[in-house]
Amino acid sequence: MAYKAEFKTTFDPSRVIQPIYTGGSVAVGQDGRLLATCLGEDALLTDLDTGAHLARIEGVSDMDHLHFARVD
Repeated sequence: MAYKAEFKTTFDPSRVIQPIYTGGSVAVGQDGRLLATCLGEDALLTDLDTGAHLARIEGVSDMDHLHFARVD
């Protein structure tokens, strides 16, 4: 007779972590909450508190420098 485990042994993922960096420039916002990184030829904006990807700018081939601009 087969034994049935009392506890759940397989799980569905609640969240999948996506890559955020493949080399190149990195910038962190002044409050430390936002991260701008290079992912291939794209620029990716990530919220460091939640891990959420906020924006992706596709096809930027020349990303030697990423900066945050302060707007008052």
